[in-house]
Amino acid sequence: MRDEIEEILSEKDIIKRAYLFGFYVGLYGHVDWAGWVAEIRRELYIEARKLGVYEEVKYAYREGKEAGRKERARRIHAGLMKEDSGKMKVKPRKVKILSKTTDEIHGFPKKEEMPRILMGFKGLGLPRILTRRRVK
Repeated sequence: MRDEIEEILSEKDIIKRAYLFGFYVGLYGHVDWAGWVAEIRRELYIEARKLGVYEEVKYAYREGKEAGRKERARRIHAGLMKEDSGKMKVKPRKVKILSKTTDEIHGFPKKEEMPRILMGFKGLGLPRILTRRRVK
């Protein structure tokens, strides 16, 4: 994969380079607003502004990305590519389990600490339809 990027970036024509890079981004489903993709795209746009072809490069990148998306969908449909092949697998982080319950953290009163007047209040319980009635 790294070789493909190097080959794309070695292209002399900036408009063709933008199209090929957009195609690569669309084909492998990369996010183009963050990370290494955003960095390369930003460098392309800076070079394009210096050469005076910014709009053409921007258009070529968008067209390439759209063509890459279509090719990706075609390959997935044909069974030539897996749907998640371009996405990096992230290992889940271990979650530190708190020793206190959320009621203790937020200071909610426990049921036995509720005032007696609220204990008999039926608005705090489940509706009668959801409670199990005893059949005599």
